[in-house]
Amino acid sequence: MKKRLLVTALLLSACSQLPSERNAAPAEAIIAPTQIVPQQAEEDVVANSTTAEAVATDFEHIFVDADMTFSGTLPCADCPGIAYHINLFRDGRFEARQEYLERNQVSIVKGIWLLEKRSLHLVNQQQTLPAFHFVSNNQLAMLDLGGKPISANPQYQLQREAEFKKLDTRQAMLGLYMLSNNQATFTSCRSGDTLSVANTQHHLPVMRQYQQDERFSGNAVIATLVGRRGQDEQAGTLFIDKFEQFWPGAICPDHVQPGKMQGIVWRAEKLTDRYVPQQLNVRVIFDQNERLYGFAGCNNFNGNYKQRSNQLTVQPLVSTRKFCADSSDLEQQFTKSLQSADRAEVNGDKLQLFKNNQLILQFKPAVN
Repeated sequence: MKKRLLVTALLLSACSQLPSERNAAPAEAIIAPTQIVPQQAEEDVVANSTTAEAVATDFEHIFVDADMTFSGTLPCADCPGIAYHINLFRDGRFEARQEYLERNQVSIVKGIWLLEKRSLHLVNQQQTLPAFHFVSNNQLAMLDLGGKPISANPQYQLQREAEFKKLDTRQAMLGLYMLSNNQATFTSCRSGDTLSVANTQHHLPVMRQYQQDERFSGNAVIATLVGRRGQDEQAGTLFIDKFEQFWPGAICPDHVQPGKMQGIVWRAEKLTDRYVPQQLNVRVIFDQNERLYGFAGCNNFNGNYKQRSNQLTVQPLVSTRKFCADSSDLEQQFTKSLQSADRAEVNGDKLQLFKNNQLILQFKPAVN
């Protein structure tokens, strides 16, 4: 028993002693593996965590390292809103679709983006777009006139889409269409660009209608349509999605003579004191031969008119007989007012029709 206690004591005392130099190397070989603990793995997790990203954001750095799409509707002073679709490309380019709701006005703008800390500027030489502030990688807030982000009001913010979305470049257009040897061109009245028209299924009916009308016979004629410009190598090509109509005798509004009423495609802007929704495309033209025709939001119409100085008389109109639930009531009021007008004045770029000295219809030159 005493021998067993003595051996135990000797073993315990050996554990408390430092290893001799002769045994140092083996001891380190045994201890070294115990130094590899999961602390380094914890540090990797922290580096990619939300906390670490928040620290980086404190330095006000935003990186556009992938193609991004932001969309939303911003307030508008004289319309229900402006719908935006903005694509930011990581190579420094941007493209934006800007649609004024109820005006049927769409702009496609391209250029370069500049990023100053978290302020985003969309640069285009012809058109000015709002500047924005990156609230986060997923949210843009518009800058006010003082250059400060309107981050407290969600109405002034655009949200990032979960996936990058190709821009919808379709828009309403008005321009000169001409067909020669089955090759058509379209010159936009707004931009002045001349595009070749792709021979798609939507273009074939346009070609037939042009060829069957003896008034055209190889001449350029104003046409209204919904189309889109091609991308990249097809940038000079127009793809027609929907053809509306030809306007014989009309000219581009840029060529309008001051005070002239004839030969202009006029878009209805106000009916008495009520604004006409622009997406209805209510339009009329008074030609040189005392004929008028147009589109009332649902049906096409035509008729005769007489003008002596500012005095105007519109004969009963002939119209197609389709029913459209969203426009038929307004259409009836429009055609009734048009036929009751007794005076016409062109003031600036506005055509105003009166009855008993009361304004009943107001138009502006159509550019699309």
